Amino acid sequence: MTDNSITIESLQDKHVAEFARLRTTFLNSKFMCCCVPLGWDESESESAIRKKFKKHPEMMNMTGVAILDGKVVGYIQLILHGMPCDLHKVKPGEAYVDSLAVDPETRGMGCGSKLMAWSEETARSQGCTFMTLSVIDGNRAISLYERKGYVIQKQSCSRRFGSFLFMVCCFGPVICPTGSTSTWYFSHFRALDMRKELD
Repeated sequence: MTDNSITIESLQDKHVAEFARLRTTFLNSKFMCCCVPLGWDESESESAIRKKFKKHPEMMNMTGVAILDGKVVGYIQLILHGMPCDLHKVKPGEAYVDSLAVDPETRGMGCGSKLMAWSEETARSQGCTFMTLSVIDGNRAISLYERKGYVIQKQSCSRRFGSFLFMVCCFGPVICPTGSTSTWYFSHFRALDMRKELD
């Protein structure tokens, strides 16, 4: 079900507090080293985010927020070539989806689809020819990305192994749902790279 009252806007100063709240909630739902939430430190506080945007004001225009009844209920953050990015080296012509989060209460209302559409329009307006993102294998959002035209990219053995090591070191071991076989662990506990060509 799509909610037509959800609108997408570029992040503005008036949205930063709610954006920071949603981003922290999203990061605190993910854990590193088994028990430490990703949003544990002050680097994702409202004041830290304001400082980052002050240093890189172009990043505000590359962040879209979903608004429902005057409240931020989702966001998508794009990184273009030349912008700071911790986990990905962005190439010329590329728009990298750094993060996408939707408030759990508004999932299934088309918010993620609207944010993805906004990001593609924004990327095209900046002259980008393709979009990429990384997602943990098994994430429910993969089906959304595939519906929107993203394709999982083949990874070299070294990239797959590096991704696996990164995931294990940052997020710690997980309990496999079908037992504890190393085959499941290696093939599912990794990041997938996805790509979409823009026409």
